[in-house]
Amino acid sequence: MYKNSRKITISLSVWTTLAILFIIPAVALWGISFDTKIYDNFDNPIGYRLSYLFFAVLMTIPFVMFWIKMIQFVLVSRMNDILSADEDGFVPVAELAKSMGMPEAKMIKKTNNAIRKGYLINCNYSMSQKALLLSDKIGAPQTQRPGMPENRPFVGVSCPCCAASLKIRANTQGTCPFCGRLIIGPPVKN
Repeated sequence: MYKNSRKITISLSVWTTLAILFIIPAVALWGISFDTKIYDNFDNPIGYRLSYLFFAVLMTIPFVMFWIKMIQFVLVSRMNDILSADEDGFVPVAELAKSMGMPEAKMIKKTNNAIRKGYLINCNYSMSQKALLLSDKIGAPQTQRPGMPENRPFVGVSCPCCAASLKIRANTQGTCPFCGRLIIGPPVKN
């Protein structure tokens, strides 16, 4: 499983609740802001109309965020299905992008975003290999082939520069995807 169902459920619950709470006041404010009869009694009708529009836009933001999150979660679910079907734990981004029907650069951006936010788990993006490494499948003796990393477990580390929580293979080095700082994986403790 590469989809963090718990985190997705919590996030979706929060945005659904906010969208429901704010949609009725937002609709009312949008209606008020475009009703010209209301402003006949005011000294400064433009100022009142702009204030109603401002609050209408603010109240609409949770509803828009709900739909943005829904699109993200559908993408993560599709990626989960593709990654679960993989057998060797090495998924080239070009192959993933082709399966998802989007350009490779956009796929890299969306994948890194989903990993960073914690919606995709048990996988890392390797910049040098332009592939996703699935931590629960890669490294098994039958899947080793030239150019693939050795059978070393992933260990959790924090970036010394930006404090990002990362996973890296033991006794290897790489760069932080957020700030570019060199990260060295500690040896495995026996």
